[in-house]
Amino acid sequence: MSAKAFMLISVIMMALSMAGLSLGQSLPALYVAIALVGLGNSNVFSVCFSRALLSMPNKQNEISGLMIMGIFGGTLFPLMMGLASDAVGQIGAVLVMALGVVYLLFYTLKIR
Repeated sequence: MSAKAFMLISVIMMALSMAGLSLGQSLPALYVAIALVGLGNSNVFSVCFSRALLSMPNKQNEISGLMIMGIFGGTLFPLMMGLASDAVGQIGAVLVMALGVVYLLFYTLKIR
């Protein structure tokens, strides 16, 4: 399977998860949404990491360091989610995550 197709499937799973977290009323629906976001999100890093390594194989150490630093950037999302949920309720946290999913969708469309 191509990296673009795999990434697109992962992003679609995360988008469905955002819809499920926003609209879900039952506990099973929320569990499915949480599972979808976890599975989709776990695939994104590996696709981005492999694409980065393939684009510049002679700079593997530098790329590895930058990707790991990017994980640290992910620590900002829980802070933003907390601020948004304090401001407008739980839907605020879901909207912050949804913005990340929208970004990943645009990124996926740029993959060749």
